[in-house]
Amino acid sequence: MISDRRLRWHVFWCRRKSDTKSRFLLELARTVARAPRVPDPPPLLEIGTRSGGSALLMLRVLNDVYPRGTRHPLLLTVDPYGTRPYEGSSSLYDERHYRAMKRNLAPYANHIHYMMDSTLFLQTLGAGLYLWIDGAKRPVDQFSLVYLDGSHDPAIVWSEIEQLSQRVVPGGFLIVDDTDWFGGQVRRRLEADAPRLGVRLRHNGKQTILER
Repeated sequence: MISDRRLRWHVFWCRRKSDTKSRFLLELARTVARAPRVPDPPPLLEIGTRSGGSALLMLRVLNDVYPRGTRHPLLLTVDPYGTRPYEGSSSLYDERHYRAMKRNLAPYANHIHYMMDSTLFLQTLGAGLYLWIDGAKRPVDQFSLVYLDGSHDPAIVWSEIEQLSQRVVPGGFLIVDDTDWFGGQVRRRLEADAPRLGVRLRHNGKQTILER
């Protein structure tokens, strides 16, 4: 098992490439290290990539968790960029963030980016998303970890949670960032609906972490 000291080193190295505080990045690193490990691991998914700091952290942790020569899980990232407004703040996603993301994540062959918003990605996922792996068409329909940090509009976030929580494998995680935004609407709804979703729930400051 990767040590907490090692995870903190990865956080320290990636922190300058992310606008997320270290304590929240550390929790993300811990969940990546604890996600189910199987011979043919399902991918991880991040919605809301910005400059790629948190995605870089996940990829670095995966490199430590999986021995050299074994199949590493894919990390799928989703972000439309294109000067898209960021709900709840004055920030914009634009080509600067896209260039930074490409620089930060380019060395990792197990990273795939989808330049679209989550609504289109979820439609594509529901219609039968697949990848060609080892000469065969492989469906993408389950994830070992999902990290939601894209749109913060409560209706969009809840749609993501409803559709993706059912695709997290047993023992996997769904992390929702900034659930205290918009008066905590998403947090309260998660607390009420956790039993129906079949997940265990805990909060870490602004994060809400669901474990299946």
